[in-house]
Amino acid sequence: FKDRLWIIVKRLQKGLKEKGFNLGNTESPVTPVIFSGGPPEAANVVIDLRETYNVFCSVIVYPVVPKEVIMLRLIPTAVHANEDVDYTIDVFSKVKEKLVSGEYASRAIELA
Repeated sequence: FKDRLWIIVKRLQKGLKEKGFNLGNTESPVTPVIFSGGPPEAANVVIDLRETYNVFCSVIVYPVVPKEVIMLRLIPTAVHANEDVDYTIDVFSKVKEKLVSGEYASRAIELA
């Protein structure tokens, strides 16, 4: 399982980096994805990921990270498929567009 885990981790991290995501400096399967925004945007991002796209991740905000920084943490596993990774990268691209456009700051996310 260890080899399979690293295949999935590398696919996820490479794919996110290729799409322009800031992953900081990680050398573990835990994959941080760093955005600009405050706690309200962070809450809306996480709700949208979970409720609309069925993607679960944890969120870290101030005071653990600087103000106006949102850190999402993805934890891929050996049982994830390549399709899961591709889906996650696609979803994160959609969420990034919404965040940059101000959609998460301007209103509460409507649940699916």
